[in-house]
Amino acid sequence: MASAATATRQAGPGPASGAASTSSRSNSAAGPSVDTAQPIPEPWDGLDTRILTDLARRGLMSTLDTIKEAKTLMLDPSLAGPLGLVADVSSLKQHGVEKMFWLEPASAAFVTKTDASHSQSQTKAGLKSVNAPTKSVVYICRPEIKWMKAIAEHLRADRSVRPTSPLQHTYTISFVPHRTEPCLQFLDQEAVLSDVSLLDFGLEFVPLDNDLISLEDDAAWKKIYCDGDHTPIFRSAQALMTLQHAYGLFPRILGKGALARRLADLLIRQRREHLASDPSSPALTTPSQLIDSLIIIDRAVDYATPLCTQLTYEGLLDEVVGISNGHVEVDPALLTGQSQTPGVGGHPHASGSGTPLQMTSTPKKRKHRLDPQTDLLFAEIRNLNFAVVGDRLHKAAKRLNQDYEGRHAAKTVSQIRAFVGKLGGLQSEHASLRLHTGLTEKIMEWTAREEFNRMLEIQQNSVAGLDLTSQYAAIEDMINEERELVGVLRLLCLTSVVGLGSVAGGIKAKNLEYVKREILQTYGYQHLPLLLALQKVGLLTRAAAGPAVGGTGGGLLSSVVGGSTAGAADADTRGTAEEGGRGGFASVRKSLRLINDDVDERAPADISYVYSGYAPLSVRLVQAVAQKEALLDITRDPRPTKNVKPRAHPIVGWRGFEDAVHQLPGATVDEIQRPNASTEGGPALMPPTDPDAVTTTLVFFLGGATYTELAALRYMNAQTRNRRFVVATTNTINGNKMIRDLAETPI
Repeated sequence: MASAATATRQAGPGPASGAASTSSRSNSAAGPSVDTAQPIPEPWDGLDTRILTDLARRGLMSTLDTIKEAKTLMLDPSLAGPLGLVADVSSLKQHGVEKMFWLEPASAAFVTKTDASHSQSQTKAGLKSVNAPTKSVVYICRPEIKWMKAIAEHLRADRSVRPTSPLQHTYTISFVPHRTEPCLQFLDQEAVLSDVSLLDFGLEFVPLDNDLISLEDDAAWKKIYCDGDHTPIFRSAQALMTLQHAYGLFPRILGKGALARRLADLLIRQRREHLASDPSSPALTTPSQLIDSLIIIDRAVDYATPLCTQLTYEGLLDEVVGISNGHVEVDPALLTGQSQTPGVGGHPHASGSGTPLQMTSTPKKRKHRLDPQTDLLFAEIRNLNFAVVGDRLHKAAKRLNQDYEGRHAAKTVSQIRAFVGKLGGLQSEHASLRLHTGLTEKIMEWTAREEFNRMLEIQQNSVAGLDLTSQYAAIEDMINEERELVGVLRLLCLTSVVGLGSVAGGIKAKNLEYVKREILQTYGYQHLPLLLALQKVGLLTRAAAGPAVGGTGGGLLSSVVGGSTAGAADADTRGTAEEGGRGGFASVRKSLRLINDDVDERAPADISYVYSGYAPLSVRLVQAVAQKEALLDITRDPRPTKNVKPRAHPIVGWRGFEDAVHQLPGATVDEIQRPNASTEGGPALMPPTDPDAVTTTLVFFLGGATYTELAALRYMNAQTRNRRFVVATTNTINGNKMIRDLAETPI
């Protein structure tokens, strides 16, 4: 495991300045013992998100209870993960579910009535029917046409068997989160709308962890930024309204980005609509005592962060293995500890000799829940930079071995009984260590590749703004070598976002056209739609003619957060909807201190440790609101002295960083909500009167959040004694997912 500490550190060939060289310096720098770098997270004392689990479970069970008799459940596979987090099979059986099947797309035999090639014979032959043991069949699916086709096929097959008699089954569709007009029109065109009952199951936030709630809408990023479908924004507003009903009104709404402004406006409008029907609603007229503010980050404001390779353990797990709905798919041997010989079975030989065949198929992987509540080792290493994970695993193995050796010291009956009592815990730790050692080895196979280190060097030099022309040339070399297309596009998009051609971002027109032509000629012209989509969403753009002028932020901490809590409430709180400047990532690189040249991954003193020198822009924006001192004095050691953590400053908006924030494109949002939504000049909603009361700052990522951003916010949780951060998001994301979601053909 010793090599794990250097697996991600081979970024640069030599001591070039900037992020790449920072990494190599910090790796050899003397620092505190790894044992004291980051202790196991303290018990969660922030927002209790279990309420949301109960809401989702009750909504699901209420939907099932609408059908009184026994029922067969046909489930959209994409909903298996989210629903599995709020309910189990036994609870479904208690509410009348006898059998459960995956909903599959319609067969080739199904032809829609609007198809010109439709014929009567095709509707009767070869259609897939429902083989359900119960009379009632319930579909739970997202409102997508492919599922409407599958359902229409089932009903048409049922009708073809008994044209004049009642259908064999009764059919109910429960749309998640709600029905849409295109789906209803399709069912009507297929003449099956009258044969189905329709329900809506408004699944909203699903808690993935104490500090992470998600809509689990994997298509949200593409819908919003590529397709122009703002349904996920409306859903986000509805889900945030539910939070206000549950926890009280957000005293302040802040955000950055054009779509952050749109979401804030929707949220404010929905509050007015609710108050119109119930003016005395305490949830919408009383400030929350638990949530001090909502910060909305528009993903388009910070594309650079997901395009960079995540360097925390959990982030690399997502990059290499993939995390979906809090689960990873792993080899069963990692969970059971028993090695499996692939595919040895008793199938007869073709000659009839009965000799077993040696199958070459890979054993089926099993899903495993990454639960920090039960897996304490995962809780300890999940947010660490991967460079120190190997040492942590080694120490965990040494500690476990010492605990096992304790059995030799057990001489008396009571000592033996004590050891046997803790044996179950030791076995659980052993299973956890086996799992994470296996996953770490899998990650190391990926990080040890020469291609990975080349990509990491380009990424770190690009975000640091070092010799961008050389980074562009290195990407061209990778194209000529026919390296993996997703990785090449990820690097190319990163250089575009951070400003290869100008401060405002983009690539020079001549260079962009050349590299696009090279990609198509090297990888195939079937990828042209993908390149066009990357341009459309702003990941791959042409540089503007004139560079934007960079701004500076800063000011003394006393002028930024000065005044009492009451003074903060009396500040100028008018929401600003004007567009930001023409700048981009490069214009705020210095003012928001995105590059840290002295990062120590073993004993981090700044959030930049998650990318070994790059501080995520999105989280810096959160700090500009809720942890200003981290930006004003980045060299200060934030670790508490004598275990006394400082008190968090009150939320006073963007004060002190207005110039820097306005350099970024898109609207800047700052709204204080008042008891009477129709009164502009009414009193502000006051935060809790106890300055030491623990409050939660809710950070909503519109378009997806990465696990490194989550790790950075968890790091910030430990910096003060009375402010916690909870991440809410449409979904979790990384650079590969972003690019693959835009591709029409698999890459």
